[in-house]
Amino acid sequence: MTAHFDPSAEARLAALAEAAREELAATAFATRPWVHPRHENGAAMLDVAIIGGGQSGLFVGHALQRAGVTNIAVLDRSPQGYEGVWETYARMHEIRSPKEVCGGEGGIASLSVRSWFIARHGRAAWDAIERVPRLDWMAWLRWYRSVVAVPIENGVTVTDIDFDADGVTLATLQAGRAGHVRARLAVLATGMDGGGTWQVPEIISASLPRERYDHTSDIVDIRALKGKRIGILGAGAAGFDMAVAALEAGAARVDMFMRRESLPMVDLIRDFETAGHLQHAPELSDAIKWALASLLGGLSQSPAEHHFNKAWSFPNFAMHLGAPWREIRLDGDAIAVTTPKGAHAFDHVFAATGVCVDMADRPELAKVAAGAALWRDRFVPPADDPSPGRLNFPYLNRTYQFQPREAGTAPGIERIFAFNALGGMSMGGISQVSISSHKFGIPRLVRGITGFLFAEQHARVLEDMMRPRPPSIAIAPHIRARLGMPAEA
Repeated sequence: MTAHFDPSAEARLAALAEAAREELAATAFATRPWVHPRHENGAAMLDVAIIGGGQSGLFVGHALQRAGVTNIAVLDRSPQGYEGVWETYARMHEIRSPKEVCGGEGGIASLSVRSWFIARHGRAAWDAIERVPRLDWMAWLRWYRSVVAVPIENGVTVTDIDFDADGVTLATLQAGRAGHVRARLAVLATGMDGGGTWQVPEIISASLPRERYDHTSDIVDIRALKGKRIGILGAGAAGFDMAVAALEAGAARVDMFMRRESLPMVDLIRDFETAGHLQHAPELSDAIKWALASLLGGLSQSPAEHHFNKAWSFPNFAMHLGAPWREIRLDGDAIAVTTPKGAHAFDHVFAATGVCVDMADRPELAKVAAGAALWRDRFVPPADDPSPGRLNFPYLNRTYQFQPREAGTAPGIERIFAFNALGGMSMGGISQVSISSHKFGIPRLVRGITGFLFAEQHARVLEDMMRPRPPSIAIAPHIRARLGMPAEA
């Protein structure tokens, strides 16, 4: 739907923010800070540094605050209000999750996207949609941040992640100035490509100059596609998002190609959205996790119905099934593409070919990649399903922590938590970049973090209990006299 901000919406949202603060206050039991400060060389350490201030980093930061872990910082490279994908390269009309999805609000109903949407657009508008429009989702995240006041530092790029037995050191770059952040623990909340790179097939990258192709995740001037012949390799959700964006911008023609002979018609992810799977999938055996990854990878995700139908509403859109690109080259000023079913000419092409998860492709993860256990170190795949790419995923524990490749090596690597695409294999089929994972994944992550921090102060538990405290009751002077107690000073 088209966003409409009526004059009374601002007042309703202000009232909702106040209601959310009241709910937070009403459920504030056991949320006070409890972590003992840690210093190194006279300098205070953060308890937790969260890399990435998009939805995952924002929600995790708030959940930690509610768990009494307040000495945190969230670092994000983007300008304020533009964290994450929603107003950068995401192009879908609406998010893919059903509108009922929840978890980021942490059980505070007034913080939920449902409450926000109704306050902004009205109950009838909420009842009329099946999924939340993308721009509304981002507007909700901005409002959420303003209410919960998570400390996000924008314009900060993390260029290196190092670790030792006592903490994690992040090298940073902000406005051209190098710096560093020292924290006891670090969380990678860096989304889909935070553990690898967007994948452009070599047949494209090796055959064309860089200005003639893009990945669908690249930030593109859509207006420049007007009047152009566009080819898209890949027919997943991102491919249809790109197709619709190009068609709406006035592209002369958009052709989409996929190697499969049939279009994926089922969104299998919805079957995973049960408390059983979302809560307990990390407990599955490695063999079942591997088979699940094979199933999901083999079926592919169906495109969003809205953009599928929208693309087909344009007469200058076409799909080519069973048509992988066999050859691509420049033919004069045109891009010539050959498939088993024919030849085509384009002005610009896009790869809608997903992400390659491999820490070796992320310079800031070089030290982590050198010491972390990978699936190849812990699991022997079946002979009929080798899938070498999946073996590059880190072998995480159930609370998203990296593990040393060999016992006794890489001390401190368990201080880093991968709440991004790197957790896809170890968590049993639902990646942490999925909104559906948040309801159960965020509490699991927070338990891992608070458990780690509490374990480091076990030795102080008795000391804390025995420290001097003011009296818990006030005793009247005449009772003090009868008990033989000295008068209060």
